[in-house]
Amino acid sequence: MAYEGLKGNKNAEIWTEKETLDLFYEAIELTESLEYDFIGEIAKDQGVYRSLYPHLITRFPECKRLYDIVLSNLEANCFRNAKKGDIKEATAIVNLKSNYKWTDRNDVTSNNKELKGLTTEQREERISELKDKLGIKDE
Repeated sequence: MAYEGLKGNKNAEIWTEKETLDLFYEAIELTESLEYDFIGEIAKDQGVYRSLYPHLITRFPECKRLYDIVLSNLEANCFRNAKKGDIKEATAIVNLKSNYKWTDRNDVTSNNKELKGLTTEQREERISELKDKLGIKDE
């Protein structure tokens, strides 16, 4: 995989577009097996480090869609395997929250950027408007 034009350069980029595409297609193939739930497992079996995938996307943006497929497959595998009891529920929860941005609930007071900086009254008015829009009635 080495780029021969930069012999002796220890910082030379060694990934070509073809090698990158091959890596992502192999990763997709691996994720089609229900055995994988986590990107680190794929990276280990491919003999690369986990942060390589996002790095390669910056060099070859056309691979972003392929990486999204890998992550989507892993997310679905994790959920499916937890649902079937093949992996512990706690492990799946940690994985889904840490790697796929799953949350237990929406925190409309602290994490919602649109609501930050508003007064309590403004925040409550926005929440009330949203509830009206969604047809949610206070009890």
